[in-house]
Amino acid sequence: MKKAATEENFVFSPCSDMTYTEYTQGREKSEIRPIAEETATALFLNGKQVTTLISSPHDMMPLAVGYCLAEGLMPENSAIQSTRMEDGAVYVEAVSGPAIEKAAAASSAAAFTPIAASALCRCGGLLDSLSAAHHSSHGVHEGALVRDGKILAYTEDIGRHNVLDRLRGLVALQSINVSQAVLIFSGRVPQSVITKVHGIGVPVIASRALPTTLGISLAETYGITLVCGLRPDSFRLFTHHERICLTE
Repeated sequence: MKKAATEENFVFSPCSDMTYTEYTQGREKSEIRPIAEETATALFLNGKQVTTLISSPHDMMPLAVGYCLAEGLMPENSAIQSTRMEDGAVYVEAVSGPAIEKAAAASSAAAFTPIAASALCRCGGLLDSLSAAHHSSHGVHEGALVRDGKILAYTEDIGRHNVLDRLRGLVALQSINVSQAVLIFSGRVPQSVITKVHGIGVPVIASRALPTTLGISLAETYGITLVCGLRPDSFRLFTHHERICLTE
């Protein structure tokens, strides 16, 4: 798997070593292990606080922009003037102007070049190969946008919704074309996740976890190809099969 950006440019969730008592079969002992960090960060849009982001404390600018877009706090024709961190809060200044999002709608199956099942399976171990925080703490979700075997964007967070909002912010701020991209995701896929995938504009989501009935129904409605249970040798295809070549 090639990386459009080098792995050194990816930002990973920080962990802190914490002490705890482990009890096993009548015995107790003191242990130390990495625990995923979680912070509360006030988000200001055009000088007004709109929420407090509960998230991993990294890459706050894309998360802030993605959250504002996902929650409809900024119109689609907004232009970002500035983003900054100050006194533990994140500030976004946006005005009406050229659209900052260039993601194509995921409703047109004909616009997407079908991906081979074997190529999709090759993404089955992608997230495990990237995240040190996941292996050390088992406390973060991960997401990557992949196109033609290259990673366009990668992020992780304690919350699966934050992963999707941060990816949406990266798409917007970096003008990433996702019309031919696949979102590789670690979390389960209820309707709330499909809603955010639709907002990003990516036509295919492939998750290691499983969907809900409402997630499947909404993916069908939005024209999103939903793949779940992704592994290096298998997956389950639920909606819009036309984007996946099962026979090669």
